[in-house]
Amino acid sequence: MKPCWYLQSNARQAGIAKVRPSATFRKRHFPYLLSAMKMTSPPSHHGGFTLIELLVVIAIIAILAALGFGAGGAVLNNAKKTVAANDCTNLVQAVQAFYDDNNYLPEAAEAAQAPGAPTTNELMDQLCGFDEDSNPKKERYYSGKDAKGKTQQGAYGGLFYTGRSVELFDAWRKTGNAASNRHYFLLMDNDLDDELVDPFDANKPLYGRMAIAWSTGRDGQYTSGQANAEKNRDNVYSWRGKN
Repeated sequence: MKPCWYLQSNARQAGIAKVRPSATFRKRHFPYLLSAMKMTSPPSHHGGFTLIELLVVIAIIAILAALGFGAGGAVLNNAKKTVAANDCTNLVQAVQAFYDDNNYLPEAAEAAQAPGAPTTNELMDQLCGFDEDSNPKKERYYSGKDAKGKTQQGAYGGLFYTGRSVELFDAWRKTGNAASNRHYFLLMDNDLDDELVDPFDANKPLYGRMAIAWSTGRDGQYTSGQANAEKNRDNVYSWRGKN
């Protein structure tokens, strides 16, 4: 078969005119040819989410976020409880070391009865060597990390220094009513009879302890004399296991 260009060339040489469809032919037949050649696209079945579907998705995301936050919050709170328990243990050991060196306890009248003496500068200056009257050797019996926060009102989680004075705040950043109990509490055997009374259970004597310490936990609340009270459920104690 001869190529198209060869046939066209021979046709021109032979004087044969190009054959073109007449106007009548084009008008009559082209519309049908064009219609046959057109490809029609199938209707699209892809639509957007309905309002109900969007609301369901949003609800699921909110639930998952809440569950994740709750789990993370519980882990963080347990970690803070561990920190608080260690601080309470260190406080008790500091009091014992103070007594062993000086043959007397730090001066804190409130430490004789519930809830105990808060770890404000009156007590902590003695245990940290800043109160020369009570601690003439200037020995530091309590050591710990510095508190978070730049001001006394916002400090938490450690020792907060104001010049040569210091106080100890528990592990939680507390606001509102909880902020009234930001310190630890310390009870000491002031009469040296080798016996303390559990501040949450008056019928439970604690023998062989020079001191005990505790924290109000995240909520900053407590109820004295009631070990199982709602406000005491998140407390941290040096003489008990974890709540």
